[in-house]
Amino acid sequence: MRAETEAAIRAAKIAQTLSRSRVGAGEVTSKGGIDLVTATDVACEDAIRSELQSAFPDYPVIGEERGGTPSGDTPYWLVDPICGTRMFASGIPLYCTNIALVESGRVTLAAIAVGETEEILYGEKDHGAWRRMPDGDRRISAGDESHTIWIDGSSVEVADVFRRAKTESEWYLCLFPSTLAYAYAATGRISGLIHLGKQKAVHHGSVHTSAGCFMAAEAGAIVSDLSTGNEWTLETRRILVAATPELEKELLQLVS
Repeated sequence: MRAETEAAIRAAKIAQTLSRSRVGAGEVTSKGGIDLVTATDVACEDAIRSELQSAFPDYPVIGEERGGTPSGDTPYWLVDPICGTRMFASGIPLYCTNIALVESGRVTLAAIAVGETEEILYGEKDHGAWRRMPDGDRRISAGDESHTIWIDGSSVEVADVFRRAKTESEWYLCLFPSTLAYAYAATGRISGLIHLGKQKAVHHGSVHTSAGCFMAAEAGAIVSDLSTGNEWTLETRRILVAATPELEKELLQLVS
């Protein structure tokens, strides 16, 4: 395992421990509209930054709360300390910590701390996805057995997609504001997802979805860009994840 992967796992675990303590969870500030941040978000990002930069001081960190920018061709980290802050602040354990390393314009490894569990998901490019628990590490894989899909986004189109999915009555539907759904897709807890994100271009990658897209793909899911029909990239904002080619076709029909 790469030293960068071990550092990402350590950083994710530190954030997981901090968030489970709920210290600062009640200190809530609006970032505009319904977007929130808690003192715990900031503390988790600071702790993640400290761990990653102590191990790799030359790698910039781009975080949800502290920002940051890439530097030339140097590898860099994408960090979302608590994705699903509204859930976290409300005491609902549907949140996660996302950490991804970008090298030469592609995510090459990631770690995701799963809410209030002890799970840390991690993966390296072309080496699969894994779950770390106190009793050891086990490989994880996507699957369609749950018959559950997650739909999210910020447009009227999302309501139309949800309506069509609900009318067809072929799946259980999940809607919650957290990219934890990507981790669930990697572990087979949900079969697929449709994420209709804003079209705002962020060329260095999304702190919210980059780790999840990578993890789901390493777990064997099909991860594609709904705007182009191609494999997802750092610039992808309209995302489809499906455990099987058959499910991919069904989900594409919902969007079209």
